[in-house]
Amino acid sequence: MSIKPVYINLFKIQLPLSALLSISHRVSGILIFFLVLPVSAYILNLLLASQDSFSSFVDVFNSSVFLRTFVLFNILIFEYHVIAGIRHMLMDFKLVSETLSASNTSAITALIVFFVIALLTILGLI
Repeated sequence: MSIKPVYINLFKIQLPLSALLSISHRVSGILIFFLVLPVSAYILNLLLASQDSFSSFVDVFNSSVFLRTFVLFNILIFEYHVIAGIRHMLMDFKLVSETLSASNTSAITALIVFFVIALLTILGLI
């Protein structure tokens, strides 16, 4: 008896929104660990080194669209990760049911909260 390999096309699988939110929460955690934390530590080091380095960083930040966009992107990743993490903790503590309908509802709620906070962040940083 031979076992044949089964081909599963992952692009044809329709994942529920809650599963996509869970996967993106993990990806945002990886981005935070490898991108946001090192860059934030470097920027904090620049800001706290001296008054001159603080002034030069503020000048570069105000003149560079790339740097402002990069910092905004890092802030948005962190906000998304926190909001999705709160949703996961509520499900872990059984405050939100783990049924498919409740999970999708909490995923939609988390996305709406993220988009509102992201909009407020973008409007505050522009």
